Amino acid sequence: MNSIKLSPLKNPITTEIILPGCIGYTIRALNIAAMTKGSVKIVNPLKSNDTYVMLNALKTLGINVEEGENHFSVHGDISNVQDKEYMINIGLSGRTARSILALLSVVPGTKIVTCDEPFKKRPVGDLVEGLKQLGAKIAYLENEGCLPVKITSGKLSPGSAKMRGELSSQYFSALMMIAPVVGDITIEVLGEQSSKPFIDMTIAIMRTFGVTVTNKEYQQYHIQKQTYENPETYTVEPEATSASYFFAIAALTKSTIKILDFDPQSVQGDIRFADMLEEMGCIVTKNVQEKWIKVTGTNTLQGISVDMNATPDIVITLAIVAAFAKGTTTITNIAHARLKETDRIESPKRELHKMGVTITTTHDSCTITGGNPKSAIIDTYHDHRMAMAFGVAGSKIPGMMINNPDVVNKSFPNFWDKLQEIGIKVERTHNS
Repeated sequence: MNSIKLSPLKNPITTEIILPGCIGYTIRALNIAAMTKGSVKIVNPLKSNDTYVMLNALKTLGINVEEGENHFSVHGDISNVQDKEYMINIGLSGRTARSILALLSVVPGTKIVTCDEPFKKRPVGDLVEGLKQLGAKIAYLENEGCLPVKITSGKLSPGSAKMRGELSSQYFSALMMIAPVVGDITIEVLGEQSSKPFIDMTIAIMRTFGVTVTNKEYQQYHIQKQTYENPETYTVEPEATSASYFFAIAALTKSTIKILDFDPQSVQGDIRFADMLEEMGCIVTKNVQEKWIKVTGTNTLQGISVDMNATPDIVITLAIVAAFAKGTTTITNIAHARLKETDRIESPKRELHKMGVTITTTHDSCTITGGNPKSAIIDTYHDHRMAMAFGVAGSKIPGMMINNPDVVNKSFPNFWDKLQEIGIKVERTHNS
């Protein structure tokens, strides 16, 4: 098995970092550009496994996408899609899976959507039911509620769809993005809408492309029939989740790390990680005009209690910081984190136990008792967030080993290189 061994920083550092583009905005931009007339240039996109899955899906449909050094250009749109059979493999990309299922419901042809084996356990049933409420014809080819599926509908009808809100905001984003080309659509939220900032991100990028969404307190979304307007160039902002790992390193090592070109007023929910660290005792400085956020670790890290329903992608990162903090940290309202690439409550619990950390869990929460974690060999469960979050611990304690480290290619291909750049030694190993 391929692994990496990490050697921690010898001393606190002061550094500045420029991060790659946001994975969520890159995939949304590709999706919307495919419904927009003319050529759209997407600048500073994230180039990773997941974004290439979306890009290649569009190419499979016959939509011309070109790649430049720091951009993707989408030429043409879904009107170019012909009435024939298509096979699209989304690999392990949840964002692409949800976006493409909706997009394929409004283009001609017979479309089979498949995936890599681990993704077959991840649910898509609520989104499929939402699409069916608008007239989609979708059949499961193996297990009910999961990929692979066959889509034979080529258009949807205006109307309303109802979906459970607690499972995934991506279901709602997928319907919202195709709504303008369908007609007058109302999407009802049953229960509580999880991950609300991701809804905000979808509404924000749709607005950039000239489409208005009426958000009725995250209980109902209404989109009238509209035409996406071509901005010609769309610039992807940096990834807030990626920033969390470096802010966490600053917290653990008493370092000062500034993320450049990073708007403190971004609607990305994970930008709140800096505020969580401030509550734990770090010094946080933000500059809206110059667009940067800086975190400085201090001598004291204190446990906190925090509702992370809006920020499931940084649950593991906070758990790592909490493992080194004084007292206990309680993270609540995160049941939907169990439906990610891995169960992001139980999987980190198992790995933290290897490090000698006390952590208790319920269906929708975890409580971490801080102390003096020891190094361990960490399994990553096909989850990029597990690899990067536990990699953060390697900045503090010697001997941390991360199995299957290349899983980071999903969202941050040069993550380990970035760690090396700031002084954390990364050694490739092979263990059995």
